Amino acid sequence: MGRLTGVWRLPRILMFAVIGLVVMTLTIPTAIASENDYERTSTASDGYLPIRILDTDSMPINYDRSGSSWGAKTLFKNEATGGHLQMVYIPPGAPGALVHYHEFHEWAWIMYGDFTNNESTTPEQVSGPLQRFVAGDFLSRPPYSLHGGERGRQKFMASQIGSVILIMEESDVREGTWTVDPSCLGETTCDHFNPDYKDITHWATPRIIDTLNEMPFQAVESSPGLSIKHLVDDPSHGFRATMWYLEAGAKTPENMRGHYFQQAHQFIFVINGDLKIQAYRDPNSPAETYTVGQNSMVDRPPMSVFGLVDENATEGGAVWLEVTYAKGTQWTDKLTPIEKPNYVNLKH
Repeated sequence: MGRLTGVWRLPRILMFAVIGLVVMTLTIPTAIASENDYERTSTASDGYLPIRILDTDSMPINYDRSGSSWGAKTLFKNEATGGHLQMVYIPPGAPGALVHYHEFHEWAWIMYGDFTNNESTTPEQVSGPLQRFVAGDFLSRPPYSLHGGERGRQKFMASQIGSVILIMEESDVREGTWTVDPSCLGETTCDHFNPDYKDITHWATPRIIDTLNEMPFQAVESSPGLSIKHLVDDPSHGFRATMWYLEAGAKTPENMRGHYFQQAHQFIFVINGDLKIQAYRDPNSPAETYTVGQNSMVDRPPMSVFGLVDENATEGGAVWLEVTYAKGTQWTDKLTPIEKPNYVNLKH
């Protein structure tokens, strides 16, 4: 979902993407300002970092000034790489893009509605198979995955009702997105055509999962009342995406009690229900307790001590998406397994 300046007159946030690779240092990437009524930040001692909690429903939608009707809420931004996590609002019948690819990885969760791409396997394919992404779909798009091709399509191929998409583009879209369609050369805005695209010898394919109709929850035997959907588990690139379901009244799972990572960065997005979470200044300080609900997001950087409360972590049951990076907020280009959590014995 990358939007190019020039080739498409759309917000530069969409058109499902692919990955380049950069490893970040252990600094907390800043996102939006913390001085607002939709963001809470925990406290942290020296050597540890706070978590950020966003009530995304209360955030304003930013509409692109280019004149398109696409909008976005920026939940996280990595100033070093240009990557960002956003909720993107796509209107019905939204115009699309030329066939293109990205040099970076992206992932997305379809929250509402429908959005379409043509998924091509080669630049010679004028129009790849139509993929209609709908609510509940999860996408992991590696670098050099061709998609787009919406220009000139019949109306039934466009989005029918519009969409809201949670999407992480791991690098600067303007710098890492290229079209392979030479038809744009007649346009003054065609500044992202790659004339050497035929030299690329490998085109990737995305992982697209219908999590609602085609993937059931799997019970976690060691934790009664806890279930999981394994969406992506890729130690070769240091990337994992899972969906969790904790039933009301279930005992808090041991693996979700207070812990921290030294390098891993994690995003938690509540799809439905309520969760009681805890953050700590450090492993020896009392917990700060927060209740988060539907469409809340938790951004937990490395060295943030975090977990669910010890008892009654959900009143009515909760389902959430959890994405973990081994280091930074990009998948890596070498074998980088995600480290095991460092659990703390907190008795306060």
